[in-house]
Amino acid sequence: MAGKPKRISEFTPEMYRQAATEHMGSLQSLYDNEEFVLAAYVSGLAVECLFRAYRSRIGPEFESRHDLYELSKEAKFADVVPAKSLAKYESNLGVVATRWSNSHRYRTEDALRRLLKRRQFDRRIKGDFLKENVRLMVSASSDIVTLGAHVWTSKYGA
Repeated sequence: MAGKPKRISEFTPEMYRQAATEHMGSLQSLYDNEEFVLAAYVSGLAVECLFRAYRSRIGPEFESRHDLYELSKEAKFADVVPAKSLAKYESNLGVVATRWSNSHRYRTEDALRRLLKRRQFDRRIKGDFLKENVRLMVSASSDIVTLGAHVWTSKYGA
């Protein structure tokens, strides 16, 4: 009996790239409406979609799943970042990757506050540390997706 055929993903690199851009379009509205948990989740999701777009151009198999650091490595994203933008990209990736989890989609606002506090992201922040951390995530993910979309356009067209 023959083995199960490999399932080929219905998601193309271009679909992932478009999803990243569309998700970015929702972020500021979520943040402005103080939907901080969803804004935190979507900020990481947008970056994940972008990395999946670049990774899918290499091949259909993914090892890293929802780990943004690992997915960025698999996608070889740093290789396409212009040298003058590399330090900022790495800093932005650190902001998003250390605060994001795919499980944010299940969290309440209180649960996200507890997680950020446990990870010590409440330190040195005056005022609402949840709001500030999500602001940082929204800004950093926006920079990453904007950079990735610019490189994509210059490298692949579209």
